[in-house]
Amino acid sequence: MNTIRIAEYGTDLSSRSTGHTLRDEALRLAATGPVLLDFDGVRSVSHSFADESLAVLVESYGEQWFREHIRVVNHSPIVRWSVLDAIHHRISGPLEAA
Repeated sequence: MNTIRIAEYGTDLSSRSTGHTLRDEALRLAATGPVLLDFDGVRSVSHSFADESLAVLVESYGEQWFREHIRVVNHSPIVRWSVLDAIHHRISGPLEAA
């Protein structure tokens, strides 16, 4: 399994540019097999980073492809929430106020 150590990009990730770079690397590696995204040591990710790196993959390739090709591990609860929130907003649109 191919592994990307996310902390090599930084411990507090916030830019779309960095997210795009990570997404490109994950796609390149996914062509040869499953990719493990290891968030060990990452303290936080912004909505922008999570959207550009992971949510775009889910939107572009589908949830099934994502589950078969990408595995996210060693993430803190706050990082997990940020990623899931970004994916939710990307595929469902923002929740509207009642």
